[in-house]
Amino acid sequence: MIPSDTPSLLFALLLALTATVVGVVLALRLGSRAGFERGRQSRDVEVATLAGDREALRHELQQAESAVERSRSLADDLRRQVERLGSERSAFQVRSERVTTLESELAELRGQHAQAMQAVAELRARNEEQQQAATARLRDLESARERMKSEFQALASEILEDKARRFSERNNEQLGSLLNPLREQIGDFRKIVSDAYEKESLARVALQSEVQQLRELNLSLNAEARNLTRALSADSRSQGYWGELKLERLLEMAGLEKGHQYITQESFRDGEGDLYRPDAVLKLPGGRDIVVDAKVALTDYQRACACEDDAERDRHLGQHVAALRRHITQLGQKDYSRLDGLSAPDLVFMFVPVEGAFLEALRRDPALYDDAHRRRIILVGPSNLLASLRLVAQIWRTEDQNRNAQLIADKAGAMYDKFVGFVDDLSKLGDHLDRAMRAQQQALGKLARGRGNLVRRAEELRQLGVAPGKQLPASLLDQSDSREPGNEEGADISAPSSNG
Repeated sequence: MIPSDTPSLLFALLLALTATVVGVVLALRLGSRAGFERGRQSRDVEVATLAGDREALRHELQQAESAVERSRSLADDLRRQVERLGSERSAFQVRSERVTTLESELAELRGQHAQAMQAVAELRARNEEQQQAATARLRDLESARERMKSEFQALASEILEDKARRFSERNNEQLGSLLNPLREQIGDFRKIVSDAYEKESLARVALQSEVQQLRELNLSLNAEARNLTRALSADSRSQGYWGELKLERLLEMAGLEKGHQYITQESFRDGEGDLYRPDAVLKLPGGRDIVVDAKVALTDYQRACACEDDAERDRHLGQHVAALRRHITQLGQKDYSRLDGLSAPDLVFMFVPVEGAFLEALRRDPALYDDAHRRRIILVGPSNLLASLRLVAQIWRTEDQNRNAQLIADKAGAMYDKFVGFVDDLSKLGDHLDRAMRAQQQALGKLARGRGNLVRRAEELRQLGVAPGKQLPASLLDQSDSREPGNEEGADISAPSSNG
């Protein structure tokens, strides 16, 4: 590399050369002709030499200028490299800060993952405990039911034996007085059976529902996140199918019976022949219906979740709320009350299958729920829809229990009528037994009482020397000895009735 002071040195050399030339010229003028001639020759030589030196110096000057230009170009390149390195350094600092932030977020996510895994372990342990408790409870209920059955059979057998014995001993008046306490006992028994059946049914349904919910929750913890990611990343049609599957799952979790308590994808037509196909229709006791719609687009919400820029995220969330409002408007324009086969539904449930999308929309637009309600549309997410569906299931269980209670009451009434008929038959049997006993006493009176009764005459024959193979009972002989004056032979003397 040429030093920075090279042009100054060359300029000084040029000045020195010029001064030398001027001196030579002056010397030539002041000298003699001969000297001038000699000097001219030497001068020519010197001039030629100086001319060569000047050309060399000029060439060196040009090279120096070229070197200066290259130095300036190199300096510009270095300055641009310094500026680029400064920009890269700033970008590196930004990336370094981003890496630090990402490492912090990664640590936080790892902590959340550890907490989630711990929660899953706790849920599994709790699920096992509740399953064991439920199994033990079911065993206790089965044992209690068997004990109640045995006790009821023993009690029924004892009651029937006792009543049969009393009916055989008492007269019609005593049998009639027995009906009132028996009626009370049957009423108490009917109440006990109804209460036991209701409590057992409620306990069994509650236990089975809780065990099933815990099992389903344990199985779907990981699958739910994967299904949600795939559904939100798909197109609108796939999102609609996923929403319908989510709705079907919630209906099953609530314990509703498909085809009886709800229907899905049924086609209906209005008076003009237009076709409607609601996602689900809830059936209520009394013939009422509730329409559930699950065709909500979640593309904007998925894009908002994928954005890292806050402004872009806000824009997509605004579009998400606008999409919900458009769907509310479209749903409000459908008059389901005009459809043949539906019992004039008063409300329509608009189901948003992602809890986060539902809550974020209400947070950004609090008036969204009231605006939908004015159109007779209820916005629901997975949580409050499941609560509503469980309420519908409870209404159906209450309806079934009331119907079963009425059937039990009818059967108890029929059993009571049968029992009254049985008591009447026993009363008639007692009358027949009394008449048979009186006839038997009359026959005994003719046989063993009165003058010349057959027992006494037969005994006199034996005393006269007849040798029979058998002998009359002593009690019968004693009766024949207790003669009453004035009794005619064959008089009808009846023994007192056992009924007093």
